[in-house]
Amino acid sequence: MTKIILIASVSKNGFIGKNNQLMWNLPNDLKRFKNLTIGETILMGRKTFESIGRILPKRINIILTKNKINFIKSLHFKHIKNKNNMKIFSSIEQINNLKNKRIFIIGGEKIYYSTIEKAHTIELTLVHKKFYGDTRFPKINTKKWKKIYEYFYNKDKYHLYNYSFIKFERI
Repeated sequence: MTKIILIASVSKNGFIGKNNQLMWNLPNDLKRFKNLTIGETILMGRKTFESIGRILPKRINIILTKNKINFIKSLHFKHIKNKNNMKIFSSIEQINNLKNKRIFIIGGEKIYYSTIEKAHTIELTLVHKKFYGDTRFPKINTKKWKKIYEYFYNKDKYHLYNYSFIKFERI
C-alpha cells in the first residue's frame, strides 16, 4: 500500500498561495521540503508545476492535468529538460497503480482537497502570520488527525516570520 503524505507551507489563516506563487520565503522550509522529498515521488497539479517551472531533481515528478494531450503539446512542456523523471496523469486514481512506498502531494489547492481523505501523514510548515491569497489548504480535522510533533522557530535575519514544522498522522 502506498503511503500518501501531504506537504505544504500554510499561513496562520490557511492560505498557501496567491497568483500561483508562495507569499513568503523561508529558507528552512525549502530545505525541509527538499530533505523530505529527495529520492521520493512527488505529485502536483499542472498549475503548481508551471509555477515551479521545472522538474524537481532527484525525484519522480508526477503532474496531474485534466487535459494531458494539450499539456504535452504546450510550449511549456517542450522546454522541460530531463523528462525521464516525469510522469503525466489525467486522474488522481492513477496513483493507486503505483508501486511506490510513499507519494508526497505538493499542491495545489484542488490536489490537496482531493487527496486529504486518502492521506496518511501531513507535513506542514505553519507560518505564524495572516496572509491573504487565492488558494487554501484544507482545514485539518483534529478528530481525524493527531499532532505527532511541532517545532517552533523564531524569525531571524533569513526568516521574516515565526514558523513551525508540524507533523500530523491520521488517527
